[in-house]
Amino acid sequence: MSHPLKEWMEDNASLFRYSGELGCMREEAARILLSGSVAAFLSPLFRTIYPESHIEAVTDDESVIREAMEEDPALEIHAMPFSAFSGSGFDIAVSLIVPSFLDGRDLISYLFSMHEALGEGGNLHITFLSDDKPYSPMKEEALWYDESEAVSIKRYRPEDFLRALSMVGFDIRAIESDKDDKLGTVISIHAVKRA
Repeated sequence: MSHPLKEWMEDNASLFRYSGELGCMREEAARILLSGSVAAFLSPLFRTIYPESHIEAVTDDESVIREAMEEDPALEIHAMPFSAFSGSGFDIAVSLIVPSFLDGRDLISYLFSMHEALGEGGNLHITFLSDDKPYSPMKEEALWYDESEAVSIKRYRPEDFLRALSMVGFDIRAIESDKDDKLGTVISIHAVKRA
């Protein structure tokens, strides 16, 4: 049986089309970092775009790890929360929806960790759930791919998120917005680590 997150991603593939655009922004990538459960399932896509790359994923979800390894046996998995990961020198880092599970202080720490993981000039592709309200608190919501489970989700205003990325040391290259029936507004950003 396929993981419900993977099935949801296949049904909503258009939300992940911006990940493929990294191939237009960067011809080569020796090392790619995938942060979180959603990104781990995109390993086959990145293996197609960058066939010579070494791809690593960081997630502590055992069910995702099992299925991601079946999809891409060459994927190197770090079974831990991202806060415990200390890798560096990546050309590309991908974080899909992870920020929406972090409150403001944890988000800044996470962004600094993503910055540290990238080499100079490294590309970041990151997505988050958006809201127009300033300082909206985390709220319990049904998990969009498994409504039997409730999780705490934080929605960020795009301008606040962009300011945080800039403060941490990223230059924005592209920003896109999509509407999804279950998730609401999903913002996708491509950024580059400043020298």
